[in-house]
Amino acid sequence: MRKNLLLIFVFVSSISMAQSPEKFTYQCVIRDAAENLIQNSNVGIQISIRRDSPSGPIIFQEQHNDSTNQNGLAALEIGSGTVIIGTFSSIDWGNGPYFIETSTDPLGGTNFTITGVSQFLSVPYALYSKTAENVSNDQVDDADNNPTNEIQDIALNGADLSITNGSTIDLSVLQDGVNDADSDPNNEIQSISLSNDTLYMSDGGQVFLGDYGIDLVDDADNDTTNEIELPSNANAGDLLQYDGNSWVSAPPMGSPAGAIMYIYDGQSCPSGWSTQQINVAVLGGVPVDACYTDTPCIVMYVYDGQTCPTGWSLQPIGAPVTNGNSTPVDACYKCY
Repeated sequence: MRKNLLLIFVFVSSISMAQSPEKFTYQCVIRDAAENLIQNSNVGIQISIRRDSPSGPIIFQEQHNDSTNQNGLAALEIGSGTVIIGTFSSIDWGNGPYFIETSTDPLGGTNFTITGVSQFLSVPYALYSKTAENVSNDQVDDADNNPTNEIQDIALNGADLSITNGSTIDLSVLQDGVNDADSDPNNEIQSISLSNDTLYMSDGGQVFLGDYGIDLVDDADNDTTNEIELPSNANAGDLLQYDGNSWVSAPPMGSPAGAIMYIYDGQSCPSGWSTQQINVAVLGGVPVDACYTDTPCIVMYVYDGQTCPTGWSLQPIGAPVTNGNSTPVDACYKCY
């Protein structure tokens, strides 16, 4: 018993622009009844081409004597065998479908066994395209004689769709100007930007967000009621301090709650400070008065005529108020 001729592939072996070849290459693997490869042996192969269905009429049939290689592969050119039925060159490949029926005699004779029928899934294009040799003035030698149903080229130039032997259609009325999957101009993606409390879209339109109580501060929550409000005035080195109602500036922890400065008797205190009349030499041989303030300030004494540190204010005194008659001093102070 003989069985199983395995079809591998079918393809056109060569193409000539002047004249299409009247044959194409066919390869198959041949096995015996035990599924063993028939290697390096002479085999007989019969090729039948049927139309319309696997059991349709045979329009061409030929026989080949071929040999297999070590892989059981036999290669032949359909159209070059011994013709039994029909003429290969007269097959109208555009009037399918077509099926190839393969029979084989593993002993190399003509005792063929039908092993299978496969459809031509792709028409041998060099043979099918030979009809183009007869094209002249839009007259094609095809299955009909109607020049109005021939294949034409379609081209798209911008919004103009045209065919080679026809008119042009303006597609702009159907397009939305965007290369996407639909033709709806109302659903295009736009860019969104936020400026202060207003949301803007790239193609127009804006939404005011202030009415919705949106938290416009980039912090860890989305609560508009707990944002820190910076005080309008502050001194260098001040810290924020909550006074029970709002956040205010305050001197660093440990700063004095007020300050006292001694001046020569009869001199004026700094602006905003109060004067305490003393007029006695409480610190030495020079009578002095006192200046005081409840504002947190720091006071230092320097030699008379020296410059205070940057950010500090000078209070001229010009008298040795701290150690009698020996060294005149001025005062430097800084308030918070």
